[in-house]
Amino acid sequence: MASGDNPDQPRHPRSLQGLLKFAMEATKDEDAPREHSMEQMDEERRQFLELALNTVTVDVATEFEKAVQIFEDRDAADEAKVDALEACLEYVQDLDAANDFFQIGGFQIIRPGLESSNANIRSCMLRLIGAMTQHNPFCQLKMLEMDILPKLMEMLSDEPKVAENALHAMSCLIRHCDQAIVAFMAIGGVECILRCMEVGSEKLKACAAFLTTGMVTSYPASRDEFIKLDAVEIFMGIIKPTTKDYDPELDTALYALKHLIECDEAKQRCSSEEGFKEKLDTIIEHSRGNSACEEILRCSQFILKRCFSDHNDETGR
Repeated sequence: MASGDNPDQPRHPRSLQGLLKFAMEATKDEDAPREHSMEQMDEERRQFLELALNTVTVDVATEFEKAVQIFEDRDAADEAKVDALEACLEYVQDLDAANDFFQIGGFQIIRPGLESSNANIRSCMLRLIGAMTQHNPFCQLKMLEMDILPKLMEMLSDEPKVAENALHAMSCLIRHCDQAIVAFMAIGGVECILRCMEVGSEKLKACAAFLTTGMVTSYPASRDEFIKLDAVEIFMGIIKPTTKDYDPELDTALYALKHLIECDEAKQRCSSEEGFKEKLDTIIEHSRGNSACEEILRCSQFILKRCFSDHNDETGR
């Protein structure tokens, strides 16, 4: 059985990061104020902690090689391949380990994983790409050399879970990497993001909005392309009052629009949209006093002041 099939049975940690996560989970019920106890550790917990401590000393490169061998074994079950990829996921959170995965030839399994007929394998490979490329210029450039972006874009039409992981992988691959952003825009990346905003699932829309924000803040030249393709109008169409205590789609859309309207053309488009000011007023009223909606409140107030304040209009001229 793939380790992810039983959420109540945690995977033994294989790294210091994994051990820390395990220790926090294992002791969370003991965090509340209580009298200190000198009770002796029970045998089961002692044995488990000894095993966990032993496993953090493994040779990561060797574990990567084992995982690649399993993945390339034609006789290996799909569940075993998913387990192998999940094992790699635990290590590649570390930048040096992610680079080691490339050095041992691990990248050779990426495209076969993306083309697998098994959705769990495709999803896990996308998560692996995201983990390796996030804030990692070396892996970002290596992925660009593999021309993997068009394949990730194609996978946005896959089933929802796979599509969401594909967009996340793209977001990690291009984040704070001008070369990757330029390559992404050259193959219709902005159009791709805006399609996700219009027809994607709630999670896909939130990720697309987050990606929009990341692009226009780290690569300001992309803002013009977003505006030209009516991103301001698309985001305003998504931004609507809600009765939910917290709406992540609304939160990320407002945050993206806040950064889009930093230029005058986007501000003008926003301020001329009939009924949008009233939407913002309602959202602000609903968000007051709700700690979960603090960012929604701040963004709404910023957009309202930027686009609909007579004082701002005068000082902006």
